[in-house]
Amino acid sequence: MLIRKMQNNLQSITAQIFAFFWFTLTILLLLAFFIPSLDNRIYKELKNDELAAYQKQIVTSIRNNQISHLLIAPSKLSVDSADSIHPILVDKNNSIIGAKNNELNAVRQFVVQSNNTARPLVKNFDNIQLAGPFIVHTNSRTDEPFLLYFVKKVNPQQEALSFMFDHPAIMILLIMLLSSPFLWWLAWNITRPVRKLQQFASAVTLGDFTKHKELEQQGPEELRQLSRSFNKMTEALDDLLSTRQSLLYSISHELRTPLTRLQLAAALIRRCQGESNEIKRIETETERLDNMINDLLALSRNQLKAQLERDTFQITEFWEEVIEDTKFEAEQRNINFNVIYKIPSPEKYTITGNQQSLASALENILRNALKYTNNTVNITFSLELYTLCICIDDNGPGIPDEEYSKIFIPFYRIDTARTRSTGGTGLGLAIVKNIIQQHHGEIMASRSKLGGLKVTMKLPL
Repeated sequence: MLIRKMQNNLQSITAQIFAFFWFTLTILLLLAFFIPSLDNRIYKELKNDELAAYQKQIVTSIRNNQISHLLIAPSKLSVDSADSIHPILVDKNNSIIGAKNNELNAVRQFVVQSNNTARPLVKNFDNIQLAGPFIVHTNSRTDEPFLLYFVKKVNPQQEALSFMFDHPAIMILLIMLLSSPFLWWLAWNITRPVRKLQQFASAVTLGDFTKHKELEQQGPEELRQLSRSFNKMTEALDDLLSTRQSLLYSISHELRTPLTRLQLAAALIRRCQGESNEIKRIETETERLDNMINDLLALSRNQLKAQLERDTFQITEFWEEVIEDTKFEAEQRNINFNVIYKIPSPEKYTITGNQQSLASALENILRNALKYTNNTVNITFSLELYTLCICIDDNGPGIPDEEYSKIFIPFYRIDTARTRSTGGTGLGLAIVKNIIQQHHGEIMASRSKLGGLKVTMKLPL
């Protein structure tokens, strides 16, 4: 139990961030101290093996009379020498003996900085390397000892490296670049399950309540716990929707039975007593109640369809048949119905959703416009970036400005008397709003330039 708890703690976001912070900081510190040591132009003390090698070189130089030749003809030796390594001498007056012309500046600089024979140094100057000083005695000219230095040809350090070492900001940038993969891996490891969770959350908004057990086994412990809670939430939502569907169907079934009996009773009374205003009222209210039940079922059914049945189709497919039916109905009622296309080649654009639900929403808005208009209805199709805009205008009486946001509320009625005369249940626009929202769109009402109501539907493509 204790081991498992420790494993969970190590897999937590806090532990990972803490560990990677110190790991990255350690790497950066190591690089900060190690990289400058790669600059071969800095002064370095000779190591023991290098000292031993130069001691042998001193013996070789003495045996080959290189030291004595320097004292006899230094200028001739400095010109003729083509060895990869050769000695130079510095006397007590800091006079340099045996250096070539192209080496003098470097030698002078090195002699000033390196004059302690107890701690010989080495440094690169472009394509030459200087090492020393060493004490050497000679019986020529004077008994005073000389300081001995060695000059060796080396490959010059690349200019890019030299530029980097001369500019610390570039080195810091390099260190940041070297540490970026570790930080990127940490960020990716943390955000990968978050991105998946975001994708599944988007799927939930579309009605996909599938549980994803793999989320509970990936990523840090905190995200696993979040994934478990997310799966429980989706399961609860699925159960809630299923329960609501069953409840609505049960209610509709239970209500339809007495409604059918009531309609049958009204028909029997008409047969026995003839037509009367009371019987007409009973039939009207019965029909209104039946329509209300149908609208409630349609609202629930459209939610379910929009969640489960989605496809990609051309935008013209969901409105072509609706437009034709509306044209026919408008002609029968002597209403001017105008269709305005502001989309060049609309067949090129597609939308993902439930085609039948979108067609039903558009038909509902158009029927309302035909119901309340005086004699004109306009429908306009346009595009705003990647959004399809459908505007329906009429020249009817319109509604008060404060009612625009309320007409999409279920069972909301602006004028009860008018609603009863037109047979409305107050659910039509609520159904439309639900369909549009299921497609991640929006719907709004405003005053039309024609004087009546303007309803605008926006759907992302």
